Amino acid sequence: MQIRSRSLLGALALLLVTSLGLVACGSSDTSTTSAPTTVADPGAPGPYGVGFRTIQIVDAARNRPLDVTVWYPIAAGTTGTAARYALLPTTYIDSKVAIADAPIISEDKLPMLIYSHGSGGLNFISSFLTEHLASQGFVVIAANHTGNTAVDNFVGTTVSQDQNDMNRPADITAEIDGMLARNADPTDLLHDKIDPDRIGLFGHSYGGYTALATVGGHSTPLGSTVPDTRIRATVGLAPYTTRLTAAELAAVDVPTMMLVGTKDTTTPAATNAEVAYQSISGRPLVLVEMTDAAHQSFTDVCAYLDQIPKLPEAPQAVVDVIRKQATEGCGDGFMPFARDIEVTNTMTTAFFLQYVAGRSGYDVYWTTWASQQNDLMVQSKAN
Repeated sequence: MQIRSRSLLGALALLLVTSLGLVACGSSDTSTTSAPTTVADPGAPGPYGVGFRTIQIVDAARNRPLDVTVWYPIAAGTTGTAARYALLPTTYIDSKVAIADAPIISEDKLPMLIYSHGSGGLNFISSFLTEHLASQGFVVIAANHTGNTAVDNFVGTTVSQDQNDMNRPADITAEIDGMLARNADPTDLLHDKIDPDRIGLFGHSYGGYTALATVGGHSTPLGSTVPDTRIRATVGLAPYTTRLTAAELAAVDVPTMMLVGTKDTTTPAATNAEVAYQSISGRPLVLVEMTDAAHQSFTDVCAYLDQIPKLPEAPQAVVDVIRKQATEGCGDGFMPFARDIEVTNTMTTAFFLQYVAGRSGYDVYWTTWASQQNDLMVQSKAN
């Protein structure tokens, strides 16, 4: 990754993260065995290049504009300007994968995935995963959840958790509505590109709550969220689930996977994912425990940790925040970042290829492949 100047948005992401959800880290070196040969390796880069652009979707009913990033498959070998993910007023990361505003592939009716960031986060914070999924043939979108972003923390526009509990699932529904409207517009880049019958949802931390609440519904003192029945499968990364009742979790009736780390102290598996695993009714239900991974093992901060302190213009306060966040998953004692990426990409992609894209045979990755890994423990319910 190359780092140079850009905008204020990411600075706020790093300076103002909250306890439920922004950053990740690691180092190198992994211990794996050969992948099954019956299907293509879901952890390897897919057959497509990756395009990137930003759009705005407006939920007119709530008078709520959403800034949305879109990753999508493009023809292999396409060249152009690298996508840029803003970190500081003078710093950004150039993607090694995504090309800004590249033309989408000619094929129609692609599966679509929606990503939900953690509390105090931003929509591009798990770009290693969103880019990877686009290379596998998915259109991937992610909105900034207004009222619960790094920017909101900085300017004092955060809203209550009850309000965020309401806003977040409604944002997912608005994103789907907005993308399907573009899908129907002959003048839009995405015209006829999205298959409305193949939609999946995933999120990190509070984004894991968002995914489950969007499928199963959730009641708050401010009202109740309405389940969106268009979601075919969901994945939670270190999901925050304690806001959901057993009955609400039982209403999650689609194929569901959760990935957790044994060293997560922010949303510990014992009080979040493992509790959810007892109630969710969707099948299959898969819980993947990653040895020595932590809460921040599912996002991009380790890349920031490696690069930003080397920049002479990087404010010391920002460097300090990155280093503080790195204590939740980076370096000695934690699963190496390269291994975090491998496991997260492999398991998430396999699950969505099977249950959203509709391609059989990928269940081997949470059965045979997982059983061969000495740093994973998998529980699953098939019926």
